[in-house]
Amino acid sequence: MHSALFHRPAASLILAGTLLFSGCATHDSPNTERGAATGALMGAIIGGIIGHQSGEGLAGAALGGVAGAAVGGSVGSAEDRRLREARHQRQLAEERAARARAEEEARRQRMVAQGRTVEDPELLAARQRAEAAEAELVRLRKEEADALRKVRELEEYRAREAAAKAEIERMRGN
Repeated sequence: MHSALFHRPAASLILAGTLLFSGCATHDSPNTERGAATGALMGAIIGGIIGHQSGEGLAGAALGGVAGAAVGGSVGSAEDRRLREARHQRQLAEERAARARAEEEARRQRMVAQGRTVEDPELLAARQRAEAAEAELVRLRKEEADALRKVRELEEYRAREAAAKAEIERMRGN
């Protein structure tokens, strides 16, 4: 008689746990569903074994199933959240890349529009100014190189002069 009364509450507990965790399941949480189902099965098996040792196998299976479903559902839910976050980050990266492409295309379009208003004389004048600036740079670089060469030559002549004077002094015996 004791076991017959016990089976109804255990069955009710299993049914309540199943309804509780199946109510949380959505199409966006397959790992939660799978984790709860696997956890419930493993928990029921382990709970049944433990409960059997104390003569309450069905109650142990019911409690183990509910606890296993809770733990498995929690683990699966964490994995679902991680996957949703990864999808969200990927979507943000794709949106940033699309914005960058759109900005580059808009810049290109502005350049094309601006180029249509540039007249040939204006373009020629800009080229002449650039070439003149480049020629001035070449002249200044040559001038700088010549000045450095002259300084080195001057130092060399001074060193030669000093060496010659020192030799003259030595030869005169001073």
